[in-house]
Amino acid sequence: MTIWFSTNIPEMRAISSFNRASTDISEIQQRFATGQRINSGRDDPGGLIVREGLRADIKGIHGLQAGMGQAENLTNVAAGGMMKLLELIAGSDPSNPSEASLLGALNGEGDAAAKKVIATNFMTLYDSIVASTTYSGDKLLATTDGLAKTYQLGGGQSLAFTLPDLQSSVSASAAAGLKTAIEAIANDTTLAAAVTAAETLQTAIATHVGTLGGSQNVIALNQRALDSRLESFVGAEGRISNVDLAWESSRMARAELLAQNSMNSILYNRNYAAFAVRSLFG
Repeated sequence: MTIWFSTNIPEMRAISSFNRASTDISEIQQRFATGQRINSGRDDPGGLIVREGLRADIKGIHGLQAGMGQAENLTNVAAGGMMKLLELIAGSDPSNPSEASLLGALNGEGDAAAKKVIATNFMTLYDSIVASTTYSGDKLLATTDGLAKTYQLGGGQSLAFTLPDLQSSVSASAAAGLKTAIEAIANDTTLAAAVTAAETLQTAIATHVGTLGGSQNVIALNQRALDSRLESFVGAEGRISNVDLAWESSRMARAELLAQNSMNSILYNRNYAAFAVRSLFG
């Protein structure tokens, strides 16, 4: 004859305690494996919602930072190209043009014919610099009507600027005026006109460099703001998501101890019930 016991309350309580401890151990092991406190919605529904919102913000900031990085690189290349043109025109010290510069050559020794040849060579080099100032396939200083760029700053704001077209082939431009003046050099009068045209182009390029510098300052300021926001969001996301190793280790020790005690209780109560029944039959 087989006897079943379905009302061994102490054993049932021990089994329930063991199951809870086993569930806790499984959850803690998963957190150790992933390094994340929240691995599913049941772990912390409210925390999960906040975490995902922060992660979306962080992803958005990364996108803005990538755009700002491109803007910084583009403006640096453009500014570098224009600075080369200024150095070509007036040398490293515009207040005292060197002989290796266009203004230095035009104002130096020699007759008008020789200076015309030198100035023509300078214009060839000028056009070469303009054409070779490129970024990601875009000609920064040789685009008809100028190269327009717009970058997102975040918060619904954007930065827009247009790089100048500095080609000497553009009619009615300062560069075209200089080219025409050089071609007309024949005497001191036309030589003076070429010097004036070179100074006009120098002023125009310097103005473009200054304007572009304002955009570069906006880019740098926004990059610092994005870095600060990113640091705050990453820190907040980490505090919500990252597992607390010390806390989880203590929970693991407690759960393992509870599981062991519960198993001992199950075995004891199961064996005790059988012993109690056998004692009834002597």
